[in-house]
Amino acid sequence: MEQPKRDCYNVLGIKKSANTKEIKKAYKKLAMKYHPDRNPDNIVAEEKFKEIKSSYEILSNPESKEKYDAYGYQGFDKNTRAGNSGFRGQSGFRGQSGFSGQSGFSGQSGFSGQSGFSGQSGFSSNADFFDMFNQGRPQKPKPKPQPQKGSDIAISIEITLEDSINGCQKEVRLPNTAGSLLVSIPKGINSKQKVRVAGKGNPGTLGAERGDLFVSVNVLADDLFKRDQNDLYYEMDVLFTLAALGGMITVPTFSGSLKLKIPQGTQNGRKFRIKGKGVPSMKGDAGDLIYTVKIKIPEILTDEQRILLTKLGKTF
Repeated sequence: MEQPKRDCYNVLGIKKSANTKEIKKAYKKLAMKYHPDRNPDNIVAEEKFKEIKSSYEILSNPESKEKYDAYGYQGFDKNTRAGNSGFRGQSGFRGQSGFSGQSGFSGQSGFSGQSGFSGQSGFSSNADFFDMFNQGRPQKPKPKPQPQKGSDIAISIEITLEDSINGCQKEVRLPNTAGSLLVSIPKGINSKQKVRVAGKGNPGTLGAERGDLFVSVNVLADDLFKRDQNDLYYEMDVLFTLAALGGMITVPTFSGSLKLKIPQGTQNGRKFRIKGKGVPSMKGDAGDLIYTVKIKIPEILTDEQRILLTKLGKTF
């Protein structure tokens, strides 16, 4: 019998006062966990299973348990007085090779019955432990590992509204590497949209292709223009005299400036729409550029302005 390297009670995780039922329960739990059929090619688990099995063989037999409690492992050494006392047979136990009686092991094979386990401390033939693991059946060959495409990488960047309108190139740093990459941001991209860069993700296995890089974009707010879908909005300050008399005003765009005609009598909140001068969509068309009139009233007047406005007011 191969002796455990540690104390049998510690191996099974039980107290020295444990009864037969508790010993069996502890063994069954550990044996199922570390059985080689459940841990293929795991040398550590295999050695653990042998240690568990050896400890159970000693403690499940009342006679061997009594001898172990009295002498420890020396009780099974034939070269010692303890090993030559109290047990029959060539192996130190009853029978030619194993256990007998209520221990659940007997006969030449070390196990009784067709199931390999019996008695009060073993497993019944209807729930054979080794049948549980299909022992004896041919093992299916392990499937060969297959090449797998690398996983994708996701990062996020911030760009200005002007960059989203005109398009740009941004240098991004790849995570977990020391390298960087220049990514082209297309015209018209909006917040939460992503740019896919093929083949710039993590490497694949067994020579498979790399994953992809996904760059999520966040468009920052602009001080002058507001974006709604593909339309751009701009509030322009118009003097009340210009709104009343009419005239030309210069307004900004993201590609320069332009002259806008203000008709006579223009009211506050009036909108001027310029078709196709908004944000270009990623499909090719573009939104509109919309200017909203905001009548500007001077807060401070000179004496001359006050006199003139007073005269003007009387004419109404």
